Amino acid sequence: MHAVARTIFFGGSILICLSLAGQPAPTAKPYAPSADRRGVRRQNSRDMTRNEPITPWIVFDADTKQYNATPGEVFAPFVFNLTNVWSNEIVITGVKASCGCTTAKMPPVPWHIPPGASGQVQARINLAGKMGLVTKTLTFSTSVGIRVAYLKVNIPLSPSTSGTLSEVERKAAMMRAAGDPQAIFKGDCMKCHVEKGRNTFGETLYAADCGICHESSHRESVVPDLHALKQATDFNYWKTIIAEGKPHTMMPGFSTAVGGPLGDAQITSLATYLNHTISHNFTSAITNAASVPATGERGAL
Repeated sequence: MHAVARTIFFGGSILICLSLAGQPAPTAKPYAPSADRRGVRRQNSRDMTRNEPITPWIVFDADTKQYNATPGEVFAPFVFNLTNVWSNEIVITGVKASCGCTTAKMPPVPWHIPPGASGQVQARINLAGKMGLVTKTLTFSTSVGIRVAYLKVNIPLSPSTSGTLSEVERKAAMMRAAGDPQAIFKGDCMKCHVEKGRNTFGETLYAADCGICHESSHRESVVPDLHALKQATDFNYWKTIIAEGKPHTMMPGFSTAVGGPLGDAQITSLATYLNHTISHNFTSAITNAASVPATGERGAL
C-alpha cells in the first residue's frame, strides 16, 4: 500500500492531500463562521451552571396600574409588588415621584432585596383640584438600573365641583381675594376653603385647604406651584406663611388669630407635611417619601 498525492483546488488555493492507495482523499469542508461571529451569544460556564438570567432585573407585577376614583375621593391608592428575579442581591436606593401630589411608602432605603425575594410599594395620588385621566410616575433607583412605574387614575367630576364657577364668577372671586385674601373664608367660599378641611390634619388637610388651589389643573398664574419655589424653605417658613399669609399677595393667613379657620395643631401638622414632602434648598433628595426637584416659576408664597 502506498500513498497517492492529489491536488485539490478550493477557494482559490491549492490543497495537497495524501491518501492511502485505494482510499478516497478527505473531502475539504467549506469555511463556516463560529457561533460568535454569527451573532449568537456564547454563554460562559457561570451562566450555564447557575442558569441565571443574562440581565439582572426587578420584576413588577405590573408596570402600569390604573385606578377609577369615585366622586369626592381625596386620594387614589396603588400597590406595586416587586420581585428580585436575579441570582444576586439587588438594592433599591430611592424612589422619586413625577410631582409632589404623588407619594410612595416602602421599607427604609437602602432596601436590600435577596435573590428570589419579593416586596411591596404602596403609593397614592392626591386628587385635590384634579379631574379626568391623570398619569404620574414613580422612578426607582436600584443597584441594577432605573425602573419606572406608571400610575393612572380616572377622576370624575366631584359633586362639590358640579357647580363650578363660571369664568365671570371666577374673575369676580379673584378680584375680591386680591383686595382681601381673608375673603375666601367668608360666605359661599367657606364651602371649599373652610368646611372641607375642618378637623383634619397633615396630608388630608393639605388636600382640602391647599391642594384645591395649588394642585389644581386650572391653577391661576398668580397661584404658585409649591413644588417649584425658587427659594429655600424649612418648617418655620411653612408654619409662618400658613399662619400669617403673605403681604401684597393672595395668600391668606389660616390662623384663627388672623381670622382663618386653623388652630395651632393643624398649622403645625400642615407645616410638617410640607417640610417633609416638598423639596427645599433646591435639592431633590431621594428618600422613601417621594419628592420633586425645585424648578419653575416663583409665585405668591
